[in-house]
Amino acid sequence: MHKNVTFPIGSIALIDKINVKTGIIEKVLSGIEGRSKSFIPAVKLLITNKLGKSVSINRLLDFTSEEQLKILGFKESISERSLYRAVERLGENYQLILERYSHFIQEQNLVDPTQFVDFSSSYFEGKQCPLGKRGYSRDNQPGKLQFMFGISVGLNNVPSMLTIQNGNVQDKTHMRSMIRLCSKILSENSLLVFDCGGNTNDNKKAIRTSHFHYLTLKGKKKGPFLKAIATYHQGHKISFIFNKKTYSCVKIPNGTDEIRYVFFSEALEREQLANKEKTFTKELKIGEGLSRKVKRGKDLGQYVAPEGWIIARGHLQKTFGEISNPYVTGLEGFFILESSIDDDPRKILEAYKDKDKAEKLIRDLKEGAEIRPLRHWSKHAVIGFVLIVFLTKILVSLTQFFAKNPIVKNLKVLKNYLMNLTLTIVYPSFGFGVRIISNYSPELRPFLGDFIKKFGSFEPPNCW
Repeated sequence: MHKNVTFPIGSIALIDKINVKTGIIEKVLSGIEGRSKSFIPAVKLLITNKLGKSVSINRLLDFTSEEQLKILGFKESISERSLYRAVERLGENYQLILERYSHFIQEQNLVDPTQFVDFSSSYFEGKQCPLGKRGYSRDNQPGKLQFMFGISVGLNNVPSMLTIQNGNVQDKTHMRSMIRLCSKILSENSLLVFDCGGNTNDNKKAIRTSHFHYLTLKGKKKGPFLKAIATYHQGHKISFIFNKKTYSCVKIPNGTDEIRYVFFSEALEREQLANKEKTFTKELKIGEGLSRKVKRGKDLGQYVAPEGWIIARGHLQKTFGEISNPYVTGLEGFFILESSIDDDPRKILEAYKDKDKAEKLIRDLKEGAEIRPLRHWSKHAVIGFVLIVFLTKILVSLTQFFAKNPIVKNLKVLKNYLMNLTLTIVYPSFGFGVRIISNYSPELRPFLGDFIKKFGSFEPPNCW
């Protein structure tokens, strides 16, 4: 006799519903399973795990009941080795998978002409993966190897592109790969919005050569900024209110194919000056303690070197009057956007501010789908793992896109509701098992609707 069992059903229902509506899983993954009969169910299980507790693959089957495996489509038992093999197979075919996904969103008219591009990294717990290199760590783990990934998401919040690079690749180099992908997916005159990391003359030229437009932030280098600020003070200013802040802007032509939008906001200036004053005050407190040691003739620290010990001693260089804040540059409150589009400054600023869609997508990949840290060693396994995380976010984004007025938009929060939605299967001494759904919260109704009834009922049978 079977034992009664209770398990989360929310993630399984979400995957099943969006797949029934669009057929995305079969369209993207069919034909690459080889001789495996459980490849697609295994991928669904791995995505379900990312929408749940996100346990390691070698422990996943310990937390998965036989009933869950049947609902996911397994016809027979599966081993831990088969799950790892599914991840490897995804990595081996990642170019084909991403190409199929590109065709899918084109067929579904989901490729938005405005795309937001951003780059990030994730680190390894180990040193064996060939993708692992040391570089600028967004995760504050500078001592660990990492890999880089880039994403592009449309104004409709549907992810469109993914790139994976070694951990020491700079954003300006990574941007070239993204531009090449854009030329295969986007229509002419599409707009690419990205940060100053990818802003180089070569990248902007490549975008225009591909018949796209760009909107990007100019890096804050003092010399060019001071020249632009001088032009701002002499030019015709256009003022407007955006997000309860007053901005003024001067448009400056830069060559024949670019407009520089020099923005200034007094509210932004006050915020930046307050932050720099806070940093300066903190440094002064640290310096005050060090200066007392210098006056008493004490050492400031000892450091080991091949030839012996380095003993640090300080010298106090006094100044006349109060010391000025070295963090204040005179650029506070100003920022410059560069674009191949000549338009109203308010529309340009609004388009750039929407770039937080890419930042939120990356946050969902990191905190929601838990892309970090990675413990796989082989290159294909790492890429396969990243694809699992990316597919997880794709399914959630498509569900949110087709839902009517979704309340929950953050993946980390959505996971809590999905895990709370449970299916209980009770096996009485007579008849078949009875399936009862619990904790169907109002937050999930826009996503699942009546589709959840496919898995069970909300009340036990009347005969009980």
